[in-house]
Amino acid sequence: MSTGFPGAHCFGSGKSNEHITRLGKLLIKRGGKRFYQQAAGPRWGNADLDATRAFQQAQGWTGSSADGIPGPRTWDYLVNGKGKDIPGSSSSSSSGSGSKPSGGAVSSPVPGHRVSYAFGVRNARYSSGYHTGDDYAAPTGTPVVAVRSGTIAWSDANGKSYGSWIGLNADNGRTYVYCHLSARSVSAGQAVKAGQTLGKVGTTGNVTGAHLHFEDRPRGGGYGQVRKPTW
Repeated sequence: MSTGFPGAHCFGSGKSNEHITRLGKLLIKRGGKRFYQQAAGPRWGNADLDATRAFQQAQGWTGSSADGIPGPRTWDYLVNGKGKDIPGSSSSSSSGSGSKPSGGAVSSPVPGHRVSYAFGVRNARYSSGYHTGDDYAAPTGTPVVAVRSGTIAWSDANGKSYGSWIGLNADNGRTYVYCHLSARSVSAGQAVKAGQTLGKVGTTGNVTGAHLHFEDRPRGGGYGQVRKPTW
C-alpha cells in the first residue's frame, strides 16, 4: 500500500473515499478509538476531524497544523508510526466506557456517556462565537470523574453561566473545567486521582437540560482560551 500523501483534497466535509477509511484506521491504532462510534470511513465525519486534531495536538502542533485536516506531515507520522499517540485512550480501550486506559487517564469525564454536543460548533449566541467545550448529556446526579490525576484549583458555585463548577489542574499541565454541576465532592487544594468522582451532573447555570460542559484550558487560562478537550 502506498505511503505517499494522497492530497488535502481527499479530506474534509462532503468527501468520501478509501483514503478517509485508511486515515480512520490509522488514527484508531494511534489511540483514537474513542472518537469512532462506527467503523472508519469511507465518508468524512466529525470523528475524523476530532481524532486527527487530537493526534496533531499530541505532537505539540498548534494553529493550522492542528486544524483536524491531515496534511503531508500528519500523514507521514500516521503511516510511518512516528510521534506520540493520542492521549487518554488506547487502541484496545472501549469508547465512553469509563474504564482506565494506559497512561492513568479515563476515557470519559462522565463514565458510560459520550459527547452529545461537540467543541467548536459555531453559534452567535456564545460570547466566544463557538462552543468552548464538549457536552456530555446525562441524568442529573450522574457522577463526573477526574480525567487525570492532579489538584483541585477551585470548587464553588460562582461560575455564573457555568453554575456550580470545578477546575482540575491536571498532571499534564492543563486545567479541566467541569460545569453545571448539581453537587461537588472535592475542595480547592485537594489532590485527586484519575477516575476519582469529583461531583455530579446537574442543571446549574445557563442550560437547556442536564449535562456536563467540559473544557480544556491551559494552566491559568480563562474563558475562550480552550482547545478540543484532550487528555
